[in-house]
Amino acid sequence: MNRRTLLKWLSRGLAFCCAAFVAVPGVGFVVDSLRRKPASTATLKRIAMLKTLPVGKPIQVPVIDNRRDAWTLHPAETVGRVWLVRRTDDSVDAAEAKIDAFTSVCPHLGCAINMAPSGENFTCPCHQASFGFDGEPLKPREPGQENVTPRGMDSLESQLVQDENTGEWWVEVKYEKFEPGLTRKVART
Repeated sequence: MNRRTLLKWLSRGLAFCCAAFVAVPGVGFVVDSLRRKPASTATLKRIAMLKTLPVGKPIQVPVIDNRRDAWTLHPAETVGRVWLVRRTDDSVDAAEAKIDAFTSVCPHLGCAINMAPSGENFTCPCHQASFGFDGEPLKPREPGQENVTPRGMDSLESQLVQDENTGEWWVEVKYEKFEPGLTRKVART
């Protein structure tokens, strides 16, 4: 091996080491951000004042939270919607009031659940799945039809808390997303 060949190989090796020194951390940064799953950040969010909820009539409320994708933080965005149904009237102490909270995502295919035009139940416009105000699937009204939903509406953990400053009672909900199409409720990770 002559001196020129040796210098050629040494310079190629040095160039490769320099390129690897720069490329490996860069590739690691990109791959790690795409591969990393967000930790379950489902926490209780204050979403509605108790006194604004009518008894027995569902109200749809947006859930505002920070959303993060691979690199970007999107502050104060609507991350979902929740149906709230107040079960007890004002004669019951606010601390003992009963509130049902359901996600507005259909468990069949993930479409948005709306109030039926009649106002008597919930309905999914994608495949006409219908649910009672208790979240359970309803039997079809017409013969030959079927309610295609695999399970009832997904209930959410909720609680009532009193604001320390104003004394007002608020509904807090732990907003989660669930896998559609399954017969049992499985939280998305």
